[in-house]
Amino acid sequence: MWAFGGSLDEDKVAFSNSIKSLTTGNLKFPEAGQVYDYFYDVIEGKWTHWDEQVVEFNKDFEGLFSNLVVPTADTTRQTFLLDLHVLSKKGMIYVGAAGTGKTTVISNYFTTLDKDSVLTSSMNFNSYTDSAALQVVIESSVDKRAGRTFGPPPSKTLIYFLDDMNMPYLDKYGTQSPICLIRQIIDYGVVYDRDHLEEKKYLVDIMFTGCMNPKSGSFIIDLRLTRHSTLVSCLVSEREILKTIYF
Repeated sequence: MWAFGGSLDEDKVAFSNSIKSLTTGNLKFPEAGQVYDYFYDVIEGKWTHWDEQVVEFNKDFEGLFSNLVVPTADTTRQTFLLDLHVLSKKGMIYVGAAGTGKTTVISNYFTTLDKDSVLTSSMNFNSYTDSAALQVVIESSVDKRAGRTFGPPPSKTLIYFLDDMNMPYLDKYGTQSPICLIRQIIDYGVVYDRDHLEEKKYLVDIMFTGCMNPKSGSFIIDLRLTRHSTLVSCLVSEREILKTIYF
């Protein structure tokens, strides 16, 4: 459902109807809503709506208004997917237009993490971001462990959040140097000392997650990077989600 249908946008409804038509017996989806609105409860042996997992809104929230997040079925399922990927140390990339809540979901998820086991670092990309600037951010968040090995403190995982990761300019050959650096780190776990290229630095216990707006920047990033991540499209909230927020 999510591996094949998570990256769809306008085809989500057709995909949902197709999946529903294939299920029978105890696995048959409820008629209401789309398949994405449900998860399979292995204890009850049935499909359960994400609404039943939404936590109550904290009416006593005293932080900044910009940090206020109203829990909905959408944020709950996206958080669940993020949690699964963090546990397996596999990256996620959210794709959607402005206002679909991509950055909010990830930023809010970071506030729920156990700081004793997971650390986070964020960077906003723009058209001037290059691989050198990204490498500075990456190296500034890790410590030397032994020899040429770098990473977060032992027994911890470091998650880098890269917002607007498709924004860097395209070079002469149609590539984006920050994207190539991320791909290199995921593939080989190594960066080079820019002053002494014969020296390598090995990075361990790190992972990447990010967001992209397909209507700005480049319309596609290197497939050699996206193959390492789960791609999930974020659409404008449906009426029921908006009712949850405003009423």
